[in-house]
Amino acid sequence: MQSLAAVFRTIDAPLSIETITLDPPTASEVTVRIAAVGLCRTDLHVMRGERRVAMAPMVLGHEAAGVVEATGSAVIGIKAGDHVVLTFIPGCGRCRWCAQGLHHLCAEGPRITQGPQLDGSYRRRDGQGHDVGAFCMIGGFAERTVVDQASVVVIDKDIPLDLAALVACGVPAGVGAARHRAKVKAGDSVLVVGCGGDGMNVVQGARLCGAGTIIAADIAPYKRELAQTFGATHVLDAQGEALTRAVLELTGGIGVNHAFVCIDPATTLLPAFRATQKAGNVVVTAITPDTVKQIDVPPLELFATQKAIMGAVYGFMSPRLQIPELLRLYRSGNLMLRELITRSYALEDINRGYADLDAGRNLRGIVTFGDPGRGGG
Repeated sequence: MQSLAAVFRTIDAPLSIETITLDPPTASEVTVRIAAVGLCRTDLHVMRGERRVAMAPMVLGHEAAGVVEATGSAVIGIKAGDHVVLTFIPGCGRCRWCAQGLHHLCAEGPRITQGPQLDGSYRRRDGQGHDVGAFCMIGGFAERTVVDQASVVVIDKDIPLDLAALVACGVPAGVGAARHRAKVKAGDSVLVVGCGGDGMNVVQGARLCGAGTIIAADIAPYKRELAQTFGATHVLDAQGEALTRAVLELTGGIGVNHAFVCIDPATTLLPAFRATQKAGNVVVTAITPDTVKQIDVPPLELFATQKAIMGAVYGFMSPRLQIPELLRLYRSGNLMLRELITRSYALEDINRGYADLDAGRNLRGIVTFGDPGRGGG
């Protein structure tokens, strides 16, 4: 089968729009016609060489939803015609973490930058016959993809697939960080540093938890304005020590219960840490370039203030549980999804979409194929 795809070949170069060959699914795999895929900053880190991958060429894209076209003989619970969200960490179902329902900690997770399928082989070839990898074992920047059933969550067909794609990454990363990692309680105070794809969803996650004070900090005026529609009670255009001072002023010198570092942890974690009250939580949802080896927090300060610094991938909850839950919240009117999408692009315009993201013009850009509400053309 032929499929148009956006292929990563060289660091600091545009993605190459190519026709690749896609092999049929093996016994445990499914073929998915992609309806929509989000333009997440993680893929941009790969394009810049800041998140190293083990091979090129590779089809990037991991925040994807679509319609199943074919299934392998051993696939269980998934059939042709199903609408699905793809998960960027597979849930193998066999490791100690999956056995506990902690699919976001699956032992196969460290392999998502390698390129091969879950079974170690390849399903994609370029025009010269060379193997092409799939980022996160998904390769969503393509008309079609082949993924293992471990990376598939079936959803109800009434959910528009362009919105469903958002719950593959950015929405659970942010909402879950507030609900499941920090466990924000009613009346708590929250600081969100960086109101992009993760951060804006932390804002609405904190709102869902009943937080009393939600402070959103971003250098982009339109993101600060949007943050108020998602639930922020205060917005700040401040960085570094100025951010810390502004938050302490808003909280009577005490600091917030929970701070979320959703952009550039190397420069934002310490100010966020110092804006957090004693015994509070600092949650990191953003990744750093591979070249960043440490972040400076004075050990005595950490010891004396008894604060917790923690990471959160997938909002620290299994995507198999969280994705249906988030879509129920959307259906009930409690979770904003459509409002997250700034612009839609054709696959051929994906590099313009990433330029818009890099310039701060997009909250979330999304590539769509055909009519995403019906699962593509």
